[in-house]
Amino acid sequence: MKVALVTPMSPESAIADVTTQAIPDLSEHWDLDVWCPAETTYRPCPVPVLPYEAPGQDVLDALAGYDLVVYVLGNSAWHSRILPLAQRLPGLAVVHDASLADLVRMTAIDAGQLDYLIRHVEADYDVEHGEIMRAATTLVTPDEWLEFCAEVPLDDVALRGSLGVVVHSRWHAGRVEGLTLGDVTVAPLPVPSTRLGFDENQKTSAPGLLEHLPDDAVLLVTVGSVNANRRIDLLLEAIGDDDRLASIHLWAVGPSEERVGRELLDRARTLGLAERFALTGRVTDSLLQEILARADVAAALRHPVLEGQSASVLTQLLSGTPVIVYDHAHYSELPDDAVLKVPMADGVTGVRRVLRRMVADEHERLQRGARGRDYVLGSRSGAAYAAALLSAGERAVRAIPVAHVAMDLAGRLRRLELEKAPAALAAVTDLAFDLFDLD
Repeated sequence: MKVALVTPMSPESAIADVTTQAIPDLSEHWDLDVWCPAETTYRPCPVPVLPYEAPGQDVLDALAGYDLVVYVLGNSAWHSRILPLAQRLPGLAVVHDASLADLVRMTAIDAGQLDYLIRHVEADYDVEHGEIMRAATTLVTPDEWLEFCAEVPLDDVALRGSLGVVVHSRWHAGRVEGLTLGDVTVAPLPVPSTRLGFDENQKTSAPGLLEHLPDDAVLLVTVGSVNANRRIDLLLEAIGDDDRLASIHLWAVGPSEERVGRELLDRARTLGLAERFALTGRVTDSLLQEILARADVAAALRHPVLEGQSASVLTQLLSGTPVIVYDHAHYSELPDDAVLKVPMADGVTGVRRVLRRMVADEHERLQRGARGRDYVLGSRSGAAYAAALLSAGERAVRAIPVAHVAMDLAGRLRRLELEKAPAALAAVTDLAFDLFDLD
């Protein structure tokens, strides 16, 4: 089967990293080409890489010659030249984020269709949400925008007409069920091989921090972009007024939004934690590994949850570091004996309780860290990821006739002005499912 895989191939893209880990195994079963938005440099790849500048008709015509097109989608600018193709030529969508609001908005602006998208949001939600979509980050706070993205994921816009969807958690699968003409597949996301993978020459304060960290310090880390939904403020509050946690030093490892970073530093000073809290900034892959090798505990208290799976948590587990998570969304699916799950309702009290256990019991820290590493090593390989994609691809091909019928029926209903008549839609849908035995 001749397959086109449309994905970012930039060395800086973590999604490109995990995708390329599957390519060697995929190419053993598919006659595979990789199509990607043009960049200055590309990841090494064992199959042909075909860059394109714009997602125009010439690219669509070329992709139409394949038996199947697989589109890799994430909620960032890396995918803004991929989504327009997926919206015009049905294929299998591999979706990494539970909210695609930023990507869909970006694509609508590029196509001059923002007003159409706003009307869609107003129809499905309300006028207030439509106004937030129009203003986006210019007139609303980052916290408000995060909440909007969680409430209005716009995955229905991105996945309309798709032949199937691949996601990376059962939680995400439940959210997209019914948004595709085909099946929903849960695939085991590999660990990014480059981790944060930043420029080796980029300045960071972390080396100095490692040198000056007290030998008896319990190092608590968060990994990834420091933004409002990582709840680092809650971690500061948990350790700030507790003598039993006085040995904890908290490091937020990754790039910081200026406002969020400033507020966290102010909060740390107020709590008397200025000497025990650090924003490391961007770090290299090798330095991240040094930090994780020294870390005693990690935390990933994401709320709201906008990703379909957390690559940063997998990275921390692979390092043998026990991780504290909220017991919700895809984090609930991680093994109970590898991570420490805190009910969201428990708030600061629950986080403090778990931190006390970790500070007091080095043996449990080591045991949980080892179990987390074993879990990742045993389930998160490129080969396992490829096997899930191959299975999803087979089912997507079987959905191609359904896509043709669906497009034809949609056109006929529009011409008859019946596309918004519930009775007509129900009758046509039931007939289509009976014909193709889609139940």
